[in-house]
Amino acid sequence: MCRLGCDAVESVHHIFVDCVEFKEWRCAAGEEVSLRTERKLVEAGIVEEEDQRAILKAAKSLFVDDAAVWPLKISQYYLGRIPRIGDIVTREMVPDTVKRRKLASHLSADWHTSAIRLAGRIFGSIQRTMAARASS
Repeated sequence: MCRLGCDAVESVHHIFVDCVEFKEWRCAAGEEVSLRTERKLVEAGIVEEEDQRAILKAAKSLFVDDAAVWPLKISQYYLGRIPRIGDIVTREMVPDTVKRRKLASHLSADWHTSAIRLAGRIFGSIQRTMAARASS
């Protein structure tokens, strides 16, 4: 069972993706990533809602399991992985190759940094909790 009080078997995936203890942090991080992604899309000239939809869905699904976004059907952000952005930012969306690669690179870097920051925050919290329990 999860040491944080969940009725689920504790695993790395459970702690970082499913554990209710960190749900609020995951939601807040997901909203931040979505807002920054939307801003980057507008700056790149992608203002059509239809064009933004797939990219924003991937951004919102970064910290949750989503079979449509994650190639292995489960989120792996805590391992430093992100969904394949090259498949989402299409030639039809951004015809210019340099601009398309630049946008994909910016989004990849932002998503990766956000994922690592959230994973580090959760890991640090777990470490502090377990250290406090061990010392008492």
